[in-house]
Amino acid sequence: MVWSTRFEAYAGGQKAPRGGLDDDTLGAVLREYRRTVAKRYRVLSADLIERALPAGPLWISSKLDGELWFLVKRAGQVALCAYNGRVLVGTPLVQEAERWLKAQGDLVIAGELVAVPDEGRPRVQHVATALGRSEGEKSLSFFAFDLVQAEGKSAFGTPYAERMATLEKLFCKGERIQVVLTVRGESSDAASYYREWVGTQRFEGIVVRSDVGLTYKIKPMFSLDAVLVAYGARVTSGVAELREMSVALRRDDGSLQLLGSVGGGFAAGDRVAWYQRLMAMEVKSAFRMANRDGTLCRFVRPEIVVEIQCSDLLDTDGNEVPITRMTLSYSEADGYKPLGDARTAAMLFPVFLRERTDKTPDLASIGMTQVTSRIALDDAGPVASVSLPDSQVVRRGVWTKAGKAVRKFVVLETKKSAEDGFPKFVVYFTDYSADRAEPLKTSLRAASTLARAEEHVVAWVEDNVKRGWAPANEVQAKAAVEPTEARAKPKKRSTKG
Repeated sequence: MVWSTRFEAYAGGQKAPRGGLDDDTLGAVLREYRRTVAKRYRVLSADLIERALPAGPLWISSKLDGELWFLVKRAGQVALCAYNGRVLVGTPLVQEAERWLKAQGDLVIAGELVAVPDEGRPRVQHVATALGRSEGEKSLSFFAFDLVQAEGKSAFGTPYAERMATLEKLFCKGERIQVVLTVRGESSDAASYYREWVGTQRFEGIVVRSDVGLTYKIKPMFSLDAVLVAYGARVTSGVAELREMSVALRRDDGSLQLLGSVGGGFAAGDRVAWYQRLMAMEVKSAFRMANRDGTLCRFVRPEIVVEIQCSDLLDTDGNEVPITRMTLSYSEADGYKPLGDARTAAMLFPVFLRERTDKTPDLASIGMTQVTSRIALDDAGPVASVSLPDSQVVRRGVWTKAGKAVRKFVVLETKKSAEDGFPKFVVYFTDYSADRAEPLKTSLRAASTLARAEEHVVAWVEDNVKRGWAPANEVQAKAAVEPTEARAKPKKRSTKG
Protein backbone atom coordinates (compact mmCIF):
# COMPACT_ATOMS: atom_id res chain seq x y z
CA MET A 1 0.00 0.00 0.00
CA VAL A 2 1.42 3.39 -1.07
CA TRP A 3 -0.32 5.45 1.58
CA SER A 4 -0.28 4.04 5.12
CA THR A 5 -0.27 0.98 7.31
CA ARG A 6 -2.43 2.69 9.95
CA PHE A 7 -5.84 2.57 8.30
CA GLU A 8 -9.19 2.06 9.98
CA ALA A 9 -12.57 1.37 8.43
CA TYR A 10 -14.49 4.40 7.16
CA ALA A 11 -17.73 4.39 5.18
CA GLY A 12 -16.97 1.80 2.53
CA GLY A 13 -13.28 2.61 2.51
CA GLN A 14 -10.47 3.38 4.92
CA LYS A 15 -8.94 6.41 6.61
CA ALA A 16 -5.65 7.06 8.35
CA PRO A 17 -5.37 9.50 11.25
CA ARG A 18 -3.28 12.67 11.43
CA GLY A 19 0.31 11.67 10.70
CA GLY A 20 -0.78 8.45 9.00
CA LEU A 21 0.82 9.21 5.62
CA ASP A 22 3.91 7.00 5.35
CA ASP A 23 5.27 8.52 2.11
CA ASP A 24 7.61 11.22 3.46
CA THR A 25 8.37 12.56 -0.01
CA LEU A 26 4.69 13.10 -0.78
CA GLY A 27 4.11 14.59 2.66
CA ALA A 28 6.87 17.12 2.03
CA VAL A 29 5.25 18.12 -1.29
CA LEU A 30 1.89 18.74 0.38
CA ARG A 31 3.37 20.76 3.24
CA GLU A 32 5.57 22.80 0.91
CA TYR A 33 2.59 23.66 -1.29
CA ARG A 34 0.60 24.87 1.69
CA ARG A 35 3.56 26.89 2.97
CA THR A 36 4.26 28.44 -0.47
CA VAL A 37 0.64 29.36 -1.11
CA ALA A 38 0.31 30.87 2.37
CA LYS A 39 3.27 33.17 1.63
CA ARG A 40 1.61 34.36 -1.56
CA TYR A 41 -1.74 35.10 0.06
CA ARG A 42 -2.85 38.67 0.63
CA VAL A 43 -5.96 39.48 2.66
CA LEU A 44 -8.14 42.34 1.41
CA SER A 45 -11.26 43.99 2.74
CA ALA A 46 -14.12 44.33 0.28
CA ASP A 47 -13.78 48.12 0.00
CA LEU A 48 -10.23 47.75 -1.41
CA ILE A 49 -11.03 45.31 -4.21
CA GLU A 50 -10.86 47.73 -7.15
CA ARG A 51 -8.00 49.79 -5.71
CA ALA A 52 -5.68 47.03 -4.49
CA LEU A 53 -6.05 44.28 -7.08
CA PRO A 54 -3.44 44.38 -9.87
CA ALA A 55 -4.30 45.33 -13.42
CA GLY A 56 -4.64 42.64 -16.04
CA PRO A 57 -6.45 39.32 -16.20
CA LEU A 58 -7.62 37.82 -12.91
CA TRP A 59 -9.09 34.44 -12.02
CA ILE A 60 -11.97 34.92 -9.60
CA SER A 61 -13.07 31.91 -7.56
CA SER A 62 -15.67 31.32 -4.91
CA LYS A 63 -14.12 30.79 -1.46
CA LEU A 64 -15.44 27.63 0.15
CA ASP A 65 -15.42 27.09 3.90
CA GLY A 66 -13.68 23.72 4.13
CA GLU A 67 -10.25 22.15 4.60
CA LEU A 68 -7.29 22.07 2.22
CA TRP A 69 -6.83 18.50 0.95
CA PHE A 70 -5.04 16.96 -2.02
CA LEU A 71 -6.28 14.45 -4.56
CA VAL A 72 -3.28 12.24 -5.26
CA LYS A 73 -2.56 9.48 -7.76
CA ARG A 74 0.61 7.48 -7.17
CA ALA A 75 1.61 4.16 -8.75
CA GLY A 76 -1.91 3.66 -10.06
CA GLN A 77 -3.53 4.25 -6.65
CA VAL A 78 -5.75 7.22 -5.77
CA ALA A 79 -6.32 8.81 -2.36
CA LEU A 80 -7.32 12.04 -0.70
CA CYS A 81 -4.51 13.30 1.53
CA ALA A 82 -4.18 16.25 3.92
CA TYR A 83 -0.92 18.08 4.60
CA ASN A 84 -1.08 16.85 8.23
CA GLY A 85 -0.93 13.21 7.08
CA ARG A 86 -4.59 12.18 7.12
CA VAL A 87 -5.57 9.87 4.28
CA LEU A 88 -8.83 8.60 2.74
CA VAL A 89 -8.84 5.61 0.35
CA GLY A 90 -11.53 3.43 -1.14
CA THR A 91 -14.46 5.63 -0.12
CA PRO A 92 -17.24 6.46 -2.62
CA LEU A 93 -15.76 9.95 -3.01
CA VAL A 94 -12.32 8.54 -3.83
CA GLN A 95 -13.83 5.91 -6.12
CA GLU A 96 -15.39 8.69 -8.20
CA ALA A 97 -11.96 10.31 -8.44
CA GLU A 98 -10.48 7.00 -9.58
CA ARG A 99 -12.87 6.90 -12.52
CA TRP A 100 -11.90 10.41 -13.65
CA LEU A 101 -8.17 9.76 -13.25
CA LYS A 102 -8.10 6.24 -14.68
CA ALA A 103 -6.22 7.25 -17.83
CA GLN A 104 -3.91 9.73 -16.07
CA GLY A 105 -0.40 9.33 -14.72
CA ASP A 106 0.82 10.49 -11.31
CA LEU A 107 -0.94 13.67 -10.14
CA VAL A 108 -1.23 15.91 -7.12
CA ILE A 109 -4.24 18.26 -7.16
CA ALA A 110 -5.03 20.82 -4.46
CA GLY A 111 -8.61 21.50 -3.50
CA GLU A 112 -11.13 22.19 -0.78
CA LEU A 113 -12.73 19.27 1.05
CA VAL A 114 -16.23 20.46 1.92
CA ALA A 115 -19.01 18.86 3.97
CA VAL A 116 -22.55 19.96 3.13
CA PRO A 117 -24.78 20.06 6.23
CA ASP A 118 -28.46 19.23 6.29
CA GLU A 119 -29.22 22.93 6.63
CA GLY A 120 -27.31 26.15 5.99
CA ARG A 121 -24.02 26.90 4.29
CA PRO A 122 -21.03 24.54 4.66
CA ARG A 123 -18.61 25.46 7.44
CA VAL A 124 -15.12 24.18 8.15
CA GLN A 125 -16.22 22.41 11.36
CA HIS A 126 -18.62 20.27 9.30
CA VAL A 127 -15.61 18.56 7.67
CA ALA A 128 -14.22 17.44 11.03
CA THR A 129 -17.66 16.14 11.98
CA ALA A 130 -17.99 14.22 8.71
CA LEU A 131 -14.54 12.67 9.11
CA GLY A 132 -15.39 11.68 12.67
CA ARG A 133 -18.34 9.45 11.77
CA SER A 134 -18.70 6.96 8.92
CA GLU A 135 -22.14 8.15 7.86
CA GLY A 136 -20.67 11.62 7.36
CA GLU A 137 -18.73 10.52 4.25
CA LYS A 138 -21.76 10.98 2.01
CA SER A 139 -21.75 14.73 2.80
CA LEU A 140 -18.18 15.24 1.55
CA SER A 141 -17.25 16.81 -1.79
CA PHE A 142 -13.87 17.82 -3.24
CA PHE A 143 -13.47 21.06 -5.21
CA ALA A 144 -10.17 21.23 -7.12
CA PHE A 145 -8.54 24.65 -7.55
CA ASP A 146 -4.88 24.01 -8.47
CA LEU A 147 -2.61 21.51 -10.16
CA VAL A 148 0.42 20.88 -7.93
CA GLN A 149 2.25 18.09 -9.77
CA ALA A 150 1.83 16.20 -13.03
CA GLU A 151 3.90 13.11 -13.88
CA GLY A 152 6.06 13.81 -10.83
CA LYS A 153 6.98 17.34 -11.94
CA SER A 154 5.94 20.59 -10.28
CA ALA A 155 3.27 22.56 -12.12
CA PHE A 156 4.10 25.86 -10.40
CA GLY A 157 5.94 27.21 -13.43
CA THR A 158 2.88 26.71 -15.63
CA PRO A 159 0.52 29.72 -15.99
CA TYR A 160 -2.54 29.41 -13.78
CA ALA A 161 -4.86 29.58 -16.81
CA GLU A 162 -3.29 26.37 -18.15
CA ARG A 163 -3.44 24.63 -14.77
CA MET A 164 -7.13 25.53 -14.45
CA ALA A 165 -7.81 24.32 -18.00
CA THR A 166 -6.30 20.94 -17.09
CA LEU A 167 -8.54 20.63 -14.04
CA GLU A 168 -11.67 21.59 -15.96
CA LYS A 169 -10.87 18.95 -18.61
CA LEU A 170 -10.37 16.27 -15.94
CA PHE A 171 -13.54 16.93 -13.92
CA CYS A 172 -15.89 18.58 -16.40
CA LYS A 173 -18.80 16.30 -15.47
CA GLY A 174 -17.97 15.44 -11.88
CA GLU A 175 -20.64 15.04 -9.22
CA ARG A 176 -18.79 15.12 -5.89
CA ILE A 177 -15.41 15.78 -7.53
CA GLN A 178 -15.59 19.17 -9.21
CA VAL A 179 -13.56 22.24 -10.07
CA VAL A 180 -14.18 25.27 -7.87
CA LEU A 181 -16.36 27.89 -9.56
CA THR A 182 -13.88 30.17 -11.37
CA VAL A 183 -14.35 33.00 -13.88
CA ARG A 184 -11.88 35.22 -15.68
CA GLY A 185 -12.19 38.99 -15.28
CA GLU A 186 -10.64 42.19 -13.96
CA SER A 187 -10.82 44.10 -10.67
CA SER A 188 -14.25 45.60 -11.43
CA ASP A 189 -15.56 42.09 -12.12
CA ALA A 190 -14.14 40.87 -8.79
CA ALA A 191 -16.11 43.58 -6.98
CA SER A 192 -19.27 42.57 -8.82
CA TYR A 193 -18.86 38.86 -8.05
CA TYR A 194 -18.12 39.67 -4.42
CA ARG A 195 -21.45 41.46 -4.11
CA GLU A 196 -23.26 38.65 -5.92
CA TRP A 197 -21.67 35.65 -4.20
CA VAL A 198 -20.85 36.95 -0.74
CA GLY A 199 -23.57 39.55 -0.31
CA THR A 200 -26.20 36.85 -0.77
CA GLN A 201 -24.30 34.56 1.67
CA ARG A 202 -23.87 31.95 -1.05
CA PHE A 203 -20.15 31.78 -0.31
CA GLU A 204 -17.96 33.01 2.56
CA GLY A 205 -15.74 35.07 0.26
CA ILE A 206 -13.85 35.11 -3.02
CA VAL A 207 -10.30 34.18 -4.00
CA VAL A 208 -8.57 36.16 -6.76
CA ARG A 209 -5.43 34.91 -8.51
CA SER A 210 -3.24 37.03 -10.75
CA ASP A 211 -0.46 36.58 -13.27
CA VAL A 212 2.02 38.16 -10.83
CA GLY A 213 1.84 35.07 -8.61
CA LEU A 214 -0.14 36.58 -5.73
CA THR A 215 -3.45 35.27 -4.45
CA TYR A 216 -5.96 37.57 -2.78
CA LYS A 217 -8.41 36.34 -0.18
CA ILE A 218 -11.40 38.66 0.18
CA LYS A 219 -14.00 38.00 2.84
CA PRO A 220 -16.02 40.07 5.29
CA MET A 221 -14.32 41.27 8.45
CA PHE A 222 -15.75 39.83 11.64
CA SER A 223 -15.48 40.56 15.33
CA LEU A 224 -14.93 38.63 18.55
CA ASP A 225 -15.93 39.53 22.09
CA ALA A 226 -13.15 38.79 24.58
CA VAL A 227 -12.18 39.73 28.11
CA LEU A 228 -9.19 41.98 28.77
CA VAL A 229 -6.74 40.15 31.05
CA ALA A 230 -3.46 42.08 30.71
CA TYR A 231 -1.89 45.11 29.10
CA GLY A 232 1.43 46.50 27.99
CA ALA A 233 2.47 50.11 28.60
CA ARG A 234 4.81 52.58 26.93
CA VAL A 235 5.99 56.14 27.46
CA THR A 236 5.33 58.66 24.68
CA SER A 237 6.62 62.23 25.08
CA GLY A 238 7.05 61.58 28.79
CA VAL A 239 3.46 60.33 29.26
CA ALA A 240 2.62 56.73 30.15
CA GLU A 241 -0.06 55.18 27.96
CA LEU A 242 -1.50 51.86 26.79
CA ARG A 243 0.68 49.92 24.32
CA GLU A 244 -1.58 46.91 23.73
CA MET A 245 -4.29 44.80 25.28
CA SER A 246 -4.06 41.03 25.80
CA VAL A 247 -7.42 39.29 25.62
CA ALA A 248 -8.81 35.84 26.40
CA LEU A 249 -11.86 33.70 25.72
CA ARG A 250 -13.78 31.52 28.18
CA ARG A 251 -13.49 27.74 27.89
CA ASP A 252 -16.33 25.39 28.78
CA ASP A 253 -14.63 24.53 32.09
CA GLY A 254 -14.55 28.22 33.07
CA SER A 255 -10.84 28.73 32.47
CA LEU A 256 -9.52 31.63 30.39
CA GLN A 257 -7.81 30.86 27.08
CA LEU A 258 -5.31 33.50 25.99
CA LEU A 259 -6.18 34.55 22.45
CA GLY A 260 -3.65 37.25 21.61
CA SER A 261 -3.03 40.97 21.78
CA VAL A 262 -4.39 44.00 19.95
CA GLY A 263 -2.58 47.31 19.62
CA GLY A 264 -4.51 49.11 16.88
CA GLY A 265 -7.77 51.02 16.84
CA PHE A 266 -7.04 53.40 19.73
CA ALA A 267 -6.94 57.19 19.56
CA ALA A 268 -3.98 58.85 21.28
CA GLY A 269 -6.09 60.25 24.09
CA ASP A 270 -7.80 56.90 24.59
CA ARG A 271 -4.48 55.19 25.25
CA VAL A 272 -3.73 57.47 28.21
CA ALA A 273 -7.21 56.98 29.66
CA TRP A 274 -6.99 53.21 29.26
CA TYR A 275 -3.59 53.14 30.97
CA GLN A 276 -4.85 55.07 33.97
CA ARG A 277 -7.93 52.88 34.24
CA LEU A 278 -6.10 49.57 33.94
CA MET A 279 -3.32 50.59 36.30
CA ALA A 280 -5.93 50.70 39.10
CA MET A 281 -7.14 47.18 38.24
CA GLU A 282 -3.83 45.32 38.43
CA VAL A 283 -3.72 41.93 40.19
CA LYS A 284 -1.01 39.39 40.84
CA SER A 285 -0.24 36.58 38.41
CA ALA A 286 1.89 33.46 38.69
CA PHE A 287 2.14 33.49 34.89
CA ARG A 288 4.49 35.94 33.19
CA MET A 289 3.96 37.21 29.66
CA ALA A 290 6.01 39.66 27.60
CA ASN A 291 4.47 42.40 25.48
CA ARG A 292 5.70 43.50 22.06
CA ASP A 293 8.37 45.76 23.60
CA GLY A 294 9.87 42.84 25.52
CA THR A 295 8.73 44.03 28.95
CA LEU A 296 6.31 42.15 31.18
CA CYS A 297 2.58 42.62 30.76
CA ARG A 298 0.57 43.74 33.77
CA PHE A 299 -2.43 41.57 34.58
CA VAL A 300 -5.81 43.03 35.52
CA ARG A 301 -9.09 41.71 36.88
CA PRO A 302 -10.96 39.89 34.07
CA GLU A 303 -13.94 42.22 34.06
CA ILE A 304 -13.82 44.34 30.88
CA VAL A 305 -15.28 42.81 27.71
CA VAL A 306 -14.01 44.32 24.44
CA GLU A 307 -14.92 43.78 20.80
CA ILE A 308 -12.01 42.97 18.49
CA GLN A 309 -12.29 43.03 14.70
CA CYS A 310 -10.06 40.80 12.57
CA SER A 311 -9.89 39.56 9.01
CA ASP A 312 -9.22 35.89 9.68
CA LEU A 313 -8.14 33.23 12.17
CA LEU A 314 -5.08 31.00 11.80
CA ASP A 315 -4.66 27.62 13.49
CA THR A 316 -0.96 27.08 12.61
CA ASP A 317 2.09 29.28 12.29
CA GLY A 318 4.32 29.69 9.24
CA ASN A 319 6.05 26.37 9.95
CA GLU A 320 2.74 24.46 10.16
CA VAL A 321 3.06 24.15 13.95
CA PRO A 322 -0.34 24.25 15.71
CA ILE A 323 -0.86 27.48 17.64
CA THR A 324 -1.04 27.01 21.39
CA ARG A 325 -1.29 29.53 24.20
CA MET A 326 -1.57 29.37 27.96
CA THR A 327 -4.88 28.71 29.69
CA LEU A 328 -5.35 30.50 33.01
CA SER A 329 -7.47 30.23 36.13
CA TYR A 330 -8.41 33.31 38.12
CA SER A 331 -9.55 33.96 41.66
CA GLU A 332 -9.65 37.15 43.73
CA ALA A 333 -7.43 35.57 46.37
CA ASP A 334 -4.74 34.07 44.13
CA GLY A 335 -4.97 36.11 40.94
CA TYR A 336 -3.98 34.26 37.77
CA LYS A 337 -2.46 30.78 37.71
CA PRO A 338 -1.26 28.89 34.61
CA LEU A 339 -3.07 25.64 33.81
CA GLY A 340 -1.21 24.62 30.67
CA ASP A 341 -0.99 25.30 26.96
CA ALA A 342 -3.96 24.48 24.73
CA ARG A 343 -4.84 24.74 21.04
CA THR A 344 -6.24 28.07 20.00
CA ALA A 345 -6.17 30.40 16.99
CA ALA A 346 -4.30 33.58 16.13
CA MET A 347 -6.17 36.70 15.03
CA LEU A 348 -5.08 38.18 11.71
CA PHE A 349 -4.92 41.99 11.66
CA PRO A 350 -6.81 42.54 14.94
CA VAL A 351 -8.21 46.02 15.65
CA PHE A 352 -9.90 47.28 18.81
CA LEU A 353 -13.47 48.39 18.11
CA ARG A 354 -15.09 49.23 21.44
CA GLU A 355 -15.77 48.21 25.00
CA ARG A 356 -18.86 46.04 25.38
CA THR A 357 -20.41 47.44 28.57
CA ASP A 358 -23.55 45.44 27.79
CA LYS A 359 -21.72 42.11 28.20
CA THR A 360 -20.18 40.22 31.10
CA PRO A 361 -17.16 37.87 30.85
CA ASP A 362 -19.19 34.66 31.02
CA LEU A 363 -19.30 31.65 28.71
CA ALA A 364 -22.29 32.96 26.77
CA SER A 365 -20.57 36.26 25.93
CA ILE A 366 -16.90 35.35 25.43
CA GLY A 367 -16.97 31.60 24.77
CA MET A 368 -14.49 29.66 22.62
CA THR A 369 -17.28 28.86 20.16
CA GLN A 370 -16.51 32.22 18.55
CA VAL A 371 -13.31 30.53 17.30
CA THR A 372 -14.44 26.92 16.87
CA SER A 373 -17.44 27.99 14.78
CA ARG A 374 -14.99 29.40 12.23
CA ILE A 375 -11.98 27.12 12.43
CA ALA A 376 -11.63 23.47 13.45
CA LEU A 377 -9.25 22.88 16.36
CA ASP A 378 -7.96 19.41 17.20
CA ASP A 379 -8.00 20.20 20.89
CA ALA A 380 -8.17 18.08 24.03
CA GLY A 381 -8.05 21.08 26.36
CA PRO A 382 -5.24 22.46 28.51
CA VAL A 383 -2.19 20.30 29.06
CA ALA A 384 -1.01 20.47 32.66
CA SER A 385 2.06 22.65 33.09
CA VAL A 386 5.26 20.82 33.96
CA SER A 387 6.94 21.98 37.15
CA LEU A 388 10.44 23.19 36.27
CA PRO A 389 13.20 24.49 38.54
CA ASP A 390 13.59 28.25 38.93
CA SER A 391 16.37 30.03 37.08
CA GLN A 392 19.20 31.57 39.10
CA VAL A 393 20.81 34.98 38.59
CA VAL A 394 24.55 34.44 38.13
CA ARG A 395 25.69 37.99 37.39
CA ARG A 396 24.24 41.37 36.64
CA GLY A 397 25.49 44.86 35.87
CA VAL A 398 23.73 48.26 35.73
CA TRP A 399 24.87 51.63 34.36
CA THR A 400 23.05 54.97 34.19
CA LYS A 401 23.53 58.17 32.23
CA ALA A 402 22.25 61.67 33.10
CA GLY A 403 19.51 60.15 35.22
CA LYS A 404 17.43 59.43 32.11
CA ALA A 405 19.00 56.30 30.64
CA VAL A 406 19.77 52.82 31.96
CA ARG A 407 21.74 49.96 30.44
CA LYS A 408 22.00 46.63 32.18
CA PHE A 409 22.56 42.93 31.70
CA VAL A 410 21.56 39.83 33.63
CA VAL A 411 23.14 36.37 33.27
CA LEU A 412 20.74 33.56 34.19
CA GLU A 413 21.49 29.89 34.74
CA THR A 414 18.21 28.28 33.67
CA LYS A 415 18.65 25.08 35.74
CA LYS A 416 16.67 23.33 32.99
CA SER A 417 17.58 20.75 30.36
CA ALA A 418 17.71 20.95 26.59
CA GLU A 419 14.94 18.33 26.48
CA ASP A 420 12.66 20.96 28.03
CA GLY A 421 13.63 23.41 25.29
CA PHE A 422 15.97 25.61 27.37
CA PRO A 423 19.63 26.58 26.95
CA LYS A 424 21.86 26.28 30.02
CA PHE A 425 22.53 30.02 30.26
CA VAL A 426 20.68 33.12 29.05
CA VAL A 427 22.00 36.70 28.92
CA TYR A 428 19.36 39.43 28.87
CA PHE A 429 20.34 42.97 27.84
CA THR A 430 18.22 46.07 28.47
CA ASP A 431 18.70 49.58 27.04
CA TYR A 432 16.27 52.28 28.25
CA SER A 433 16.30 55.95 27.29
CA ALA A 434 13.34 58.21 28.07
CA ASP A 435 14.26 60.61 25.24
CA ARG A 436 14.07 58.04 22.42
CA ALA A 437 11.05 57.47 20.20
CA GLU A 438 11.33 53.80 21.23
CA PRO A 439 12.40 54.11 24.89
CA LEU A 440 13.01 50.43 25.65
CA LYS A 441 15.19 48.07 23.62
CA THR A 442 16.00 44.53 24.70
CA SER A 443 18.01 41.62 23.34
CA LEU A 444 18.66 38.05 24.37
CA ARG A 445 21.59 35.68 23.97
CA ALA A 446 21.69 31.97 24.75
CA ALA A 447 24.85 30.10 25.78
CA SER A 448 25.75 26.50 26.48
CA THR A 449 28.42 27.42 29.06
CA LEU A 450 29.06 30.21 31.55
CA ALA A 451 32.28 31.04 29.72
CA ARG A 452 30.34 31.64 26.49
CA ALA A 453 27.76 33.74 28.36
CA GLU A 454 30.55 35.91 29.76
CA GLU A 455 31.96 36.45 26.29
CA HIS A 456 28.58 37.90 25.29
CA VAL A 457 28.72 40.21 28.32
CA VAL A 458 32.24 41.46 27.65
CA ALA A 459 31.44 42.21 24.01
CA TRP A 460 28.23 44.02 24.98
CA VAL A 461 29.95 46.13 27.64
CA GLU A 462 32.65 47.17 25.18
CA ASP A 463 30.06 48.28 22.64
CA ASN A 464 27.55 49.92 24.97
CA VAL A 465 29.20 51.19 28.17
CA LYS A 466 31.25 54.19 27.04
CA ARG A 467 32.03 57.69 28.31
CA GLY A 468 29.25 59.25 30.35
CA TRP A 469 27.88 55.97 31.71
CA ALA A 470 28.25 55.57 35.48
CA PRO A 471 27.93 52.24 37.32
CA ALA A 472 24.90 52.05 39.60
CA ASN A 473 27.05 50.00 41.97
CA GLU A 474 30.88 50.18 41.86
CA VAL A 475 31.47 46.65 43.14
CA GLN A 476 28.83 45.16 40.87
CA ALA A 477 30.04 47.03 37.79
CA LYS A 478 33.65 45.97 38.41
CA ALA A 479 32.57 42.34 38.67
CA ALA A 480 30.52 42.69 35.52
CA VAL A 481 33.58 43.01 33.30
CA GLU A 482 35.76 40.50 35.14
CA PRO A 483 35.45 36.79 34.33
CA THR A 484 34.54 34.22 36.95
CA GLU A 485 36.68 31.23 37.76
CA ALA A 486 34.54 29.22 35.33
CA ARG A 487 36.79 30.25 32.44
CA ALA A 488 40.24 31.49 31.69
CA LYS A 489 40.58 35.23 31.79
CA PRO A 490 40.18 36.62 28.23
CA LYS A 491 42.34 39.21 26.64
CA LYS A 492 41.42 42.49 28.28
CA ARG A 493 39.14 44.67 26.19
CA SER A 494 38.86 48.38 26.81
CA THR A 495 35.54 49.66 28.20
CA LYS A 496 36.36 53.33 27.72
CA GLY A 497 34.45 55.42 25.23
